Amino acid sequence: MLVRWAISRYMRLIPLWVQVVLAVIVIIWLAWSMVFNTSNTGSLVGYNHTDRPLGRYFVDGNYGGNGGTTCCWSFKGDTVEVEWILSVTGEQKREGLEQERHKVTMPMPEYNQTDQYLHVHFLPNNKVDLIWSSNIRSPRLDQYRSEEKRRDE
Repeated sequence: MLVRWAISRYMRLIPLWVQVVLAVIVIIWLAWSMVFNTSNTGSLVGYNHTDRPLGRYFVDGNYGGNGGTTCCWSFKGDTVEVEWILSVTGEQKREGLEQERHKVTMPMPEYNQTDQYLHVHFLPNNKVDLIWSSNIRSPRLDQYRSEEKRRDE
């Protein structure tokens, strides 16, 4: 009630034509940002297909955790920078392996308006694969799991 009174009191101080101009500017700005929005928004879903634990990762500075899903991020531009840290298990540490930090800039994969998840696959030899999907399960998950099984045989 108090807020409503305060707003109406201060709005009476602004001439009507200024109120109309401000309302039109806000409407145009909202319409412009909806029509010409060039950013992709969604959640990050990480998959580790390496023999090392994934410490944490970032896509364009957006935190992806150490796998799993993190929400809600915005990605702008035609390229993305993926940065990740490979950790070590106790056995790998005793073998002399140390934590490694990697970074790669790659093209943004194709994006549709229905896509909600940017799947980030960390592959052997410090390679990364990105794919957008409307499903939380990556369309390439089965492919990479079968490749892992063949490598392990």
